[in-house]
Amino acid sequence: MKRLFFIFILLFTVTTLLFSGVVITRFEMGVETKELYYNNRFAELHNDRIVMMWDFNTFELTLINHPLRIYTTIDYESFKEISHRENLEDIKNEIDMLGEERISMMQSATVQLFRRLRPRHVLADSMMINGFMTNEYHVFNGDIIIQRLWISRALQERINLEIPREKMAQVENIFRDNRGNFLFVMGITMDPISMLVEQLENRGYIMQRMDFGLRERVDEERDRLIEQLNNTITDISIVNIDPLIFTYHQRIYQRLEYDVFQMRMLQEMGRE
Repeated sequence: MKRLFFIFILLFTVTTLLFSGVVITRFEMGVETKELYYNNRFAELHNDRIVMMWDFNTFELTLINHPLRIYTTIDYESFKEISHRENLEDIKNEIDMLGEERISMMQSATVQLFRRLRPRHVLADSMMINGFMTNEYHVFNGDIIIQRLWISRALQERINLEIPREKMAQVENIFRDNRGNFLFVMGITMDPISMLVEQLENRGYIMQRMDFGLRERVDEERDRLIEQLNNTITDISIVNIDPLIFTYHQRIYQRLEYDVFQMRMLQEMGRE
């Protein structure tokens, strides 16, 4: 009897783990959002409803608009190609608007600034945030603080149980490459402070960030405003997840092709 009871408890525990996921509630710029990590799926929720989801079982992105009752799904390679193309088009338009003379001045000033940078960082503190050990790093240009980063390796390791880190990194690299495209087009390499920040980011999950900007002098008034911005995690929960939440939109909303969906979104923005 004791053995049967033990087997029952073991099966119950395994079943619970199979249906558990990580939910991170974040409050930023007056808006509450939730991140959901579950069984090779990452979703962003607004008002407790999924608005964006990466399904790493199929490597597809889904975007959902609840007021319009529409959604779209696009595979990773197509999204990557479209995102890269649109990013380069935006950069070209921006460069055309600036003109060759101004671009040349920007190139020269940026190169000179990057050469003067003196990156360094310190581990300022360690603390528990919502039950997960977190390190606070300060990144400096010489003695001038550039960023404060709160990074948790423990939380990242828990998320990795739901989604392998290398899968999430493939998506993150799309946006990282896009951010670097402007410098690439300008013929400039990434600055050493940004490279240092990326190295720190790879140490775990970013709980919080205060970015004071790439600078060579302190602006105390601006710093106070940045420090007052409420960008915090209010809750981290390990909860049971109903897998049906990832597919309910397929039953009640209209599916559109990605370009048609984007056009509808732009039209709605124009009406606001």
